[in-house]
Amino acid sequence: MEQFLPYTAWITSKTAFYLNWLNEHVVVWSTLVQAAIILAIWLATRLLAEKSAGWLERILKPGERKSIIRIHASPQELLFLFYFAVFLWFSFAAVQDTAVSSNLIKIMASLVTAWGVIRLTSSVIESPFWSRLIAILLWVLAALNIVGWLTPAITIMDKAAINIGDFKLSLLLVFKSLLAFAILLWAVGLLSGVMERSFNKATGLTPSQQVLFFKLSNISLYVLAVIIGLNLVGLDLTTLTVFSGALGLGIGFGLQKIVSNLLSGIILLLDKSVKPGDVIVVGGTYGWVNSLGARCVSVLTRDGKEYLIPNENLILQEVENWSYSNNRVRLRIPIGVAYLSDIALVKKLLLQAVDENPRILKIPKPNCLITGFGDNSIDHELRAWITDPAEGVANVTSEIYYRVWELFQEHGVEIPFPQRDVHMKLDENSPLFQLLMKALEKNAAATPTS
Repeated sequence: MEQFLPYTAWITSKTAFYLNWLNEHVVVWSTLVQAAIILAIWLATRLLAEKSAGWLERILKPGERKSIIRIHASPQELLFLFYFAVFLWFSFAAVQDTAVSSNLIKIMASLVTAWGVIRLTSSVIESPFWSRLIAILLWVLAALNIVGWLTPAITIMDKAAINIGDFKLSLLLVFKSLLAFAILLWAVGLLSGVMERSFNKATGLTPSQQVLFFKLSNISLYVLAVIIGLNLVGLDLTTLTVFSGALGLGIGFGLQKIVSNLLSGIILLLDKSVKPGDVIVVGGTYGWVNSLGARCVSVLTRDGKEYLIPNENLILQEVENWSYSNNRVRLRIPIGVAYLSDIALVKKLLLQAVDENPRILKIPKPNCLITGFGDNSIDHELRAWITDPAEGVANVTSEIYYRVWELFQEHGVEIPFPQRDVHMKLDENSPLFQLLMKALEKNAAATPTS
């Protein structure tokens, strides 16, 4: 046990030092009074903030509520921080003239005020994650400065480092990198939103050009932010040339599909073959293009399903674009009638059913053709044009079928069903033939003669 005596003595001395410090600075009357005041203010402000937030939600109109709650911090959180800081500063002013020390209340008031200001300003960031991260990093800096530990903390974090060749990786560098990239990415997101709204309002650009310019500008902003961030944290960009060969090799093997989809998306935007709002059919998927992304195209179907189709598929596969040059689409509706029907009346009723539909174009005029003489019916085909395929095609066809059925019922036009003539050949000596003959003879005998 003798080998552990030096460690035991060191632990005992450190424990005695910290216990003495606690007795002198923490477990004293003035500190306990300040802690009780802070706890009482915290409980009171929580209740007051909850009541105030509920009252604010009730009196605000929907539009005003929306303009305030656009920040990610809730009204209750902001009101709590405001009340807490105000009451702490009032308490500090009141206790300052007494014999009770007010250092703890002052430090707490400064910390709460710093957090309130940082939380309010960072809450305008659209991403809740980046909003919280930036707020926490800035508040840690403010807190260290308030308690006077900023310079020692910087020194300690700078010494906590490992050397990788000529490069020094320290906790200070990691902290500075997180803060710099968080602020830069927030700024990029803010500028990206402004650019997107500006491009969408540019009447001189087509939808494809708007998306293309926005995507290229967005990529340029992120590349610029990364370069600026690396310079801010003190990294020499020339050191990254070592990784350029490995990066190219990784793109060539592992990321070729991603790069292919990215380039395919740029090609789609340049040649305007597919643009937002187009009605397309690709790979059995029918719908309209909701958005064009860097990797895929979002196609929204009539049943609410959203398909994410890789850009490469739209380049390599055959695509039906119903609105490539114009939005006009011709419907072909087959209908069969019985052979004894009045053909002139049938044509009149079919054209009437089409003309009554409000989505059918008057020019070009709808047409009704006989496409053939089937086994059971005279086959007709209605041909008509619409200009809004994004609103659906099957629903127009269904409405026309319903109207045709009503008109046929009113005018006695028959829609035939398949009929078959069955001829049976039986041997006179077969048991089935004998049985049928006996049944016929019995039936004839039972039938009375006149």
